Amino acid sequence: MEWIETTGATVDDAKERALDRLGVAEDELEYEILAEASRSMLGLKKTDARLRARVRPRAPRQRVERRDRDRSRGRRGDRSRAGKGKGNGRNDGGQGDGNKQRGDRAKKGDGNRQRNDGGQGDGNKQRGDRAKSGGGESKRADRAKPSAGSSDGDSKETSSSRRRGRGSGVSGEARTGVESTSDDRASAGRDEIVPDPAPKGEQMELETQSEIVEAFVTGLLDEMGLDARVVSTIEDDRLSVEAQGLNLGRAIGHRGETVRAITEIARTIVQRRSEGDAVGFLSVDVGGYRERRRTFLEEFARNQADAVLDDGRARALEPMGSADRKVIHDTVSEIDGVETESEGSDRDRRVVIRPGAD
Repeated sequence: MEWIETTGATVDDAKERALDRLGVAEDELEYEILAEASRSMLGLKKTDARLRARVRPRAPRQRVERRDRDRSRGRRGDRSRAGKGKGNGRNDGGQGDGNKQRGDRAKKGDGNRQRNDGGQGDGNKQRGDRAKSGGGESKRADRAKPSAGSSDGDSKETSSSRRRGRGSGVSGEARTGVESTSDDRASAGRDEIVPDPAPKGEQMELETQSEIVEAFVTGLLDEMGLDARVVSTIEDDRLSVEAQGLNLGRAIGHRGETVRAITEIARTIVQRRSEGDAVGFLSVDVGGYRERRRTFLEEFARNQADAVLDDGRARALEPMGSADRKVIHDTVSEIDGVETESEGSDRDRRVVIRPGAD
């Protein structure tokens, strides 16, 4: 973000003007004081405070590389397969012991050992081959083999390995697919909410800003059910967008709170669309409220300044927004013998009018 320079009767006034031009909150502003406000020896000439400011840079959010995510998922998949393999090994061992016990009991009968061992081996072999191929040809071929103990062990090991392969393979695939889909959806969502930026190296001109703000204000008033005509005026480096119509009180709010909020949102939209590189100053008005408010504040400031000159006592005004405080500062600065200063913070910030320094 490029630096801008602002001036004001005080440092606070210059900072408020910087906030207005950049359209950001106070905690998002970075500024440096170039010169403090000062007066000449006789108090006849006053030098404004001067500072330069910009939007506080933000560090980009760290992104996890896809290779690191894949490696992490691979380690989780290996641990899962290892756990399942151990469990199946225990089951196979139990089944083997059971077959051995049945074989040992068969030794007690005359001539039964051959039949028991052969039958058990054939049965396990048939189940293993049926799970592998599902055909009857393999079953008949294996029944002709005379092996007993070896066929039993092989069939159990093959069946156990097949179960592990099915379980771990499907689980790993499903997990990878779900996580990839979530990442894609998240990326797609981020892409949808990012506005189209202005071309690199080009400042957003006031004409482009007026089109953006007019479209925003028109759409907002339509959603509020208000009928208004939105027009723009460009004077020097100042863009004024005004909604003209009747019964627009809802878009103005109590003491202009809603119209000020609309202005702040419009400035934020312009700043994001231009990536903080928009020229000029932007203000939004509804139903001529700002002009009426300015006229009232100017008259009010003159009356308060006259009262200070009459009795020499300072006057602390009610808390105001930055735009209203600026009107007070500008009006009183044209009157000799009095000066202004802002005190307080946030919503309690107010202007104090006091006698000028001799």
